[in-house]
Amino acid sequence: MRSGGIGFAIGMVTALALNWLIAQMRLPAWQVVDLTHPLQPGIPVWPGNPPFELRNLARLSEHGYYANALSCAEHTGTHVDAPIHFVEGRRSMHEVPATQLVGEICVIDVRDKVARNPDYLVSARDIRDFENRYGQIPPGAFVIARTGWEERWNEPKRYVNMDEQGVMHFPGFGSDAAKLLVERNIAGVGIDTLSIDYGPSKDFIAHKILLGANKIAVENMANLRALPPRGATIIVGALKIRDGSGAPARVLALVRR
Repeated sequence: MRSGGIGFAIGMVTALALNWLIAQMRLPAWQVVDLTHPLQPGIPVWPGNPPFELRNLARLSEHGYYANALSCAEHTGTHVDAPIHFVEGRRSMHEVPATQLVGEICVIDVRDKVARNPDYLVSARDIRDFENRYGQIPPGAFVIARTGWEERWNEPKRYVNMDEQGVMHFPGFGSDAAKLLVERNIAGVGIDTLSIDYGPSKDFIAHKILLGANKIAVENMANLRALPPRGATIIVGALKIRDGSGAPARVLALVRR
């Protein structure tokens, strides 16, 4: 083939490759899933915490622009617990590295067990059963317990689930699971309940073990039904509050189509 023909062929290949790349950009390989409950008045909060409030500052019809002021505890709605939340000397919210806010998602589905026992503790056995089926949890992953509790979110009393003695009832992580996850060197955990510790907890041992190891926790997660057991990527868009014990967050997942 003459040099001109070779040049033409190379040009055609380059054009085809460029067209393919453009097509990939137009048809993303990832679906974005929002794992966040909207912040609004009336949402469930930890007993004793102030309710979420939104106060209007300006209206378009009157001021030409729209703005509000909001008020809430750090641990309101879908939010992050920073390590310092339970362990002195560990990272506060602004010290959590950005690299710890992104990782592979591993979803431990315990809905059937929670249906039989609302105080169910995710166990080390649950984690090992998951690993036997899907492979070992990698370092830097986020292990999320799908308990089905998020279905109660729009009914705050059922979500908090407090009995007549003032004891809450909802599932969480057991101490054996927390210890195993620290061994796996995960980045953090997540759950679709008020806390990574179960409702009746008095010692908050899961918090102490995980946050004590400088892991983070994402609580009150939403839309876990849209996640596969493995392969999705989490992006935790937590507010960078200096010296914060936690922060509200917009939590997203990238799920391969």
